[in-house]
Amino acid sequence: MELPPYYQRLSKKYPQVTTEEWQILDNLATIRYIRKGETFLRYGRVARYSAFVLSGQFKFSLLNDEGIEKIVKFSFTDDFLANCESFHKKAPSNVCITALEDSVILRINTKKLQPLYDQHRNLLHVNLQLYQELMEQQAEHQYILSLKSPIQRYRFLLEHRPAIVEKISLTNIARYLYISREAVSRARILLSGRKFCD
Repeated sequence: MELPPYYQRLSKKYPQVTTEEWQILDNLATIRYIRKGETFLRYGRVARYSAFVLSGQFKFSLLNDEGIEKIVKFSFTDDFLANCESFHKKAPSNVCITALEDSVILRINTKKLQPLYDQHRNLLHVNLQLYQELMEQQAEHQYILSLKSPIQRYRFLLEHRPAIVEKISLTNIARYLYISREAVSRARILLSGRKFCD
């Protein structure tokens, strides 16, 4: 049976996975439509599913001690949605994964995925690659937050993560950079070369 066209994109990102292995995954997966503002994973729920983003965008957010939302990660088309810590520890998720626009995902029951890693080393390799990407993204976010000024933080996004600047709202960029929306707006104006008055 011929696979849907989105597997061509996933195959480019994960070339080690064979057509047969994508077919196995497809048999486990279901297409889900998630509207803007709906959650893939809620705070306090144990993560049971993971998913590839077929279209749309998501934010991974948490609440600080004052109940203020902080964003720790964004996901776009062909990215992977999961909270591995919650799944493995069977612990309530401290992260909420929410659609930032109407989105389509390929959802997989993570428990059914686990046994495949022993039989299909390519899938295990993808799993390790996803973990590595997650660790790198967390390290990068910590580095961004270590930068002293809003301008330095915003400049880093411009230079290294232009998709965030192009696709994400100022409010959500501010929550990701842990600064005010006004600070992001001023940084954007300064870095675009325009003058402004405080």
